[in-house]
Amino acid sequence: MIRRKAECTKEVREHMRGGDGQAVITNLFEKSELMGRSRMLGTMRLEPGCSVGVHPHENEQEYFYVLKGTPIYQDDDEEIQLYEGDVTICEDGHKHGIANRSNEPVEILACILLK
Repeated sequence: MIRRKAECTKEVREHMRGGDGQAVITNLFEKSELMGRSRMLGTMRLEPGCSVGVHPHENEQEYFYVLKGTPIYQDDDEEIQLYEGDVTICEDGHKHGIANRSNEPVEILACILLK
């Protein structure tokens, strides 16, 4: 199967998880195509000043791969500067968030795997 960029569904989430502004999610695959092992595989774009609020993950893990930009990552209670090419894991039972405090857009690849 091949899915062209124009065929991927996009959604705009205002104040995602209590964050600022909006996150633009591009679903690379729909949840029904992920064999019950994942609930999300896609990209997320955060314009300057936008964020995803700190939130927990229960019975799942979320992975981020920074494609573009320099976001601030909240890993439980610690803030960490990320750069292009960095990867993160929010393991089951932990919490995380991500913010774009720069003047350039941030793009990440995100995947949520179910336990």
